[in-house]
Amino acid sequence: MINLIIEDCNRSVRELSKILKKSPTLVSKRLQRLKELGIITKCEAVLDYKTLGYQIYSLIMLKVDGAHIEDVEKILSSEANVRAVYDITGEFDVALIALFKGVDELDRFIKRILKNPYIKGSVTSIIL
Repeated sequence: MINLIIEDCNRSVRELSKILKKSPTLVSKRLQRLKELGIITKCEAVLDYKTLGYQIYSLIMLKVDGAHIEDVEKILSSEANVRAVYDITGEFDVALIALFKGVDELDRFIKRILKNPYIKGSVTSIIL
């Protein structure tokens, strides 16, 4: 059932019950239980960013002043182009997944965030 929900979280209980060959009541109870247990937390739309004009998928790794990592992450997570912000271990402190319509937009973004005094350096890779 979980795999079916991952594929399409908008499936109705009736549709799930037909696929699983279980009663709608049983499927509904299991679905409710998965929500109560926090296994299913929300249903999200999955967008095709290329269709929306975003051609550049990037991984941006940042060295950040240790005392200000959370502040920097909060600022970056509110950026329109940023899809995910992660704490990471190793040489870098923060990793971003960000989308851009072109390399010029990516370049402007990098130059702008590097003006933050707590960001000490960056490495950017384009995801193929």
